[in-house]
Amino acid sequence: MPDTDRPIAVYGATGFTGKLVAAELARRGARAVLSGRNAAKLAAVAAPYGFEVRPAAADDAAALEAAFAGCAAVIACAGPFLDVGDPVVRAAIAAGCHYVDTTGETPFIDRVVHHHGPAATPAGVALVSGMGFDYLPGDLACALAAEGAGPLQELVVAYAIEGFTATRGTTRSSLLMLSKGRVRELLRPPLRHFDFPAPLGRQPVAPYPAGETITAPLHVDTRKVTAVVTASTFAPHPRLAPIVAPLTAPIGLAMRSRRLRGLADRAIDRLPEGPPQSARDAVRWSVTVEARPVGGGAPRRATVQGRDVYGITAVTVVEGALRMAAPGYGRSGGLAPAQAYEPREFLAALAPHGVTLTTG
Repeated sequence: MPDTDRPIAVYGATGFTGKLVAAELARRGARAVLSGRNAAKLAAVAAPYGFEVRPAAADDAAALEAAFAGCAAVIACAGPFLDVGDPVVRAAIAAGCHYVDTTGETPFIDRVVHHHGPAATPAGVALVSGMGFDYLPGDLACALAAEGAGPLQELVVAYAIEGFTATRGTTRSSLLMLSKGRVRELLRPPLRHFDFPAPLGRQPVAPYPAGETITAPLHVDTRKVTAVVTASTFAPHPRLAPIVAPLTAPIGLAMRSRRLRGLADRAIDRLPEGPPQSARDAVRWSVTVEARPVGGGAPRRATVQGRDVYGITAVTVVEGALRMAAPGYGRSGGLAPAQAYEPREFLAALAPHGVTLTTG
């Protein structure tokens, strides 16, 4: 049983990821409060576990604060976070709850750290954004790759994802992220290939607006962070991987049109909520971080690997929230994952779920 008497709140508990988070909290024997807009849907998710339900709309500050009252931590799963996330963070701080979320939206991570973080510090509240598959493993790997290396010229964070199928929420957030991307980086990517560990080897890559570009400089002395992802991740066929990177810029520019984004949202509404368990089990992912020292010298690497990006996201956010809820946790403010938790210990806790770490 978790070492806390106070429940963990889950906001956005009726979405695909929110349901997985609720199931993981139940598996861990934790008490939970489920929140979101729709009371009936919340009750259906809560019923098998006996969890409490406290409905609250994202634009109702008083209801949000009441929903989080008495909780040890909040796990936010409702997105797109750039649209609905800020009130949830503010309510968590007001209620005195630590906060983690499942966002993959880098601009929102930046807001949590730099905009909300200063208010969280005097409240004794820790805020950690981007705590799921994207981008906790990569941030922890950044800390381990840079360990003892001194000042760095560059950190390269390279994602490889095989067999990935996105949820509706991920698809929406991805298009929103592309629309916020820097056109220069999309048109002139800093890297076109990356040498992954065997058996992947050398792969074409595309720019990836990963959260580590925000979080890693909080704890690593580096002049630059470059993030990429295997082009095949988003290609319908391996032979089409080389053309994925050139397409990201026009897609990102198109999504800046409110009309086109509205059309995309309506199309996304017709997609399945998320992949079935069989498809999730088929996914294999790895994050390789290469730390390149100032003045040259041999780079150092850390690689984290696993499967089922949505399943591991539920595990990581629950693990993070329960660690914050434990007596003696004294960190506060807007933090990177590697500042909020000890990297090796946290990754070791993920080992029973198929996550491995390789350094050197």
